Amino acid sequence: MSLTLGRAGWERAVLLAVSFEALKVISAHFVFPPFSGAILWLPAGMTLAFLLRSPRSMWPTLLFAVFAVEVCSELAMGRPWGLAMTWAAGNTLRTWLGAALMRRWPGGDVRFRRVQDVTGLLFLGAAIGVLPSATLGALGATKWLGLVAFWREWLVWWLSDALGTVLVAPLVLTWWPSGKRTSPPRRRLESYVLLSLVFGMGVLVFHRETPSGSAAVSTTLPYAAFPLVIAAALRLGARGAASASAVMSAVAVECTRLGRGPFGELTVSVSERVLSVQVFLAVLSLSALTVAAVVSERRRAETAQRVLATVGAVLAESADWRGTLPRVTRLLVPEVAAGAAIWLRDGGGVVERVAAEGWTPAREAGLRGWFPPLPSETQSWEGAEGSGVLVPLRVRGMEVGALAMAQERGARTRKEQVLAEDVARRCSMALENARLLEEARAAIAVREDFISVAAHELRTPLATLALRVQGLMGLLVRRAGVDRFVLERLEAIARQGRRLTRLVDNVLDVSLFKTGGLELEREWVDLTGLVEELMTRYSAEAIRSGSTLRLTTSGGQVRGWLDRVRVEQALSNLLANALKFGAGAEVDVALSQVGRRARVVVTDRGIGIPAEARERIFVPFERAVSSHEYGGLGLGLYLTRRIAEAHGGSIQVTSTEGAGASFVLELPVEPGRVLQGADSDSLPRAGA
Repeated sequence: MSLTLGRAGWERAVLLAVSFEALKVISAHFVFPPFSGAILWLPAGMTLAFLLRSPRSMWPTLLFAVFAVEVCSELAMGRPWGLAMTWAAGNTLRTWLGAALMRRWPGGDVRFRRVQDVTGLLFLGAAIGVLPSATLGALGATKWLGLVAFWREWLVWWLSDALGTVLVAPLVLTWWPSGKRTSPPRRRLESYVLLSLVFGMGVLVFHRETPSGSAAVSTTLPYAAFPLVIAAALRLGARGAASASAVMSAVAVECTRLGRGPFGELTVSVSERVLSVQVFLAVLSLSALTVAAVVSERRRAETAQRVLATVGAVLAESADWRGTLPRVTRLLVPEVAAGAAIWLRDGGGVVERVAAEGWTPAREAGLRGWFPPLPSETQSWEGAEGSGVLVPLRVRGMEVGALAMAQERGARTRKEQVLAEDVARRCSMALENARLLEEARAAIAVREDFISVAAHELRTPLATLALRVQGLMGLLVRRAGVDRFVLERLEAIARQGRRLTRLVDNVLDVSLFKTGGLELEREWVDLTGLVEELMTRYSAEAIRSGSTLRLTTSGGQVRGWLDRVRVEQALSNLLANALKFGAGAEVDVALSQVGRRARVVVTDRGIGIPAEARERIFVPFERAVSSHEYGGLGLGLYLTRRIAEAHGGSIQVTSTEGAGASFVLELPVEPGRVLQGADSDSLPRAGA
């Protein structure tokens, strides 16, 4: 590592040197002979936090500042050069080793939002990281001062550095940097109240005099400090846990040093009293930080699940990825990522960014060397500007795009990678569904065009055929000695021709309705006469099917401002269906006027309609029965409903499976009158 001489590095080095010296002065109050080192070495936590919050390029400058200020400070106190250099080297190595170990594991931006941050601080930063300072500190004390045995001095140095790391580093790491978000006034007030209560409880527990000889009170009273500190961890997170622990520690250590409270009244030396209270406070701080980390992990997991559910809902709302993918990136930032971007490959093979949120040029630069081309598997990157995950988007096994989720520097974990893969999987499914929908729409458009063209092409030969059959039948009737057999066959041909013409007209009408090209040609229509005419026209069909048509009218003549041709088409579809599906049974037709509505009820006693199909039968090309059992295209009821709605009317059906069905067609009987749906309870039932 080369020494960084940048302005930012030197400014931070000066700040570290001043903080180091200030905390060293405070720690000097905890030096108790015959030991040379303080029982609580506060600079240990400060220097570790500074390195963890600084880029590696600044580490040489910061370590040089620690070494220089320690040497100068010891020389100013009259220490030998050898001792000053040894202790300075110990402090410098301790800081570097602890920071290097914690950068490697647990890694990331240490804010104690993960349990591994707490365990990393305890074992790597405090237990292992302080070994160089403890060893060199004890070695220097025994060589140049000759105060105590090496191992006793080593233990004091190790404990003092470890306790200073545990008590100070969390406070600095959770408050620096302070963050861009400002806490709401209610949360700030809650913080002040909790910290005030913690201070009051600390004074109450550690400043009071315990009753003489009351060992039970002396041993159990310190645990009264736990509830409020744990409450701060639960309510305010790691920052609240570190702050509450610091407040409680300041009160407890000072009171113990003055000989008050449960630890201050122990019948041991002052150094052992202070050491005992520090161990207790370290346990309290680590417990609070662990609780805060567990709660933070739980909240992040809940947030991730909520975001995933919302992403799925957004992608399911629409097949238009141009609108849904930008919404997905806005959901990810800032809830689960600091930045997110999605790229897709267009038809020409060009990869372009189609959605982004919180995506800065620095994050874009961090992907250089990784993307493009499109990744074939999940990749992760980490740089000076942050870290992130790049996940491929696949459709039918082919890479069609990529999703990138970026975090702040060093904040990426395995959980963020799994989350990014889940989001990418949902986006891939949405893209595949969108492509399938486009293909289906294209296929439907081709089908509609084909049907429309085929129907138009069939109309001309059908019209010619109908004219020739009619002419031939007329010629045979005019001649003497007509062969009835030939005439019946021609009538059958004409009937099937009319049926085929009706099917072709229905197909054309479907295209007309879907394009919105239907225009009603209204006139005053005698519905009573129209229904009677249709009953007469279908009487021959009823005889052939073994059914009986029966008409019932109530009141006088029913007239309406309607399109006669379309109403006739709708009624014909209902009668044809009744005779087809109710063959061999009576078919009742009831005509009445209810207020300003004309009501036509066609009831058969045939096979009936299953409950799950009563709405589906009004969809084009949908049927309630197999086409192998009953012919037809499944268009009649769809056209009937569209004709009724175009007039401002409605059609409804009631049925009992196996006992027939009743179709109720209602139309307005005044010009411009839009019919409101009739109450289903007032409709006649099957067999009525």
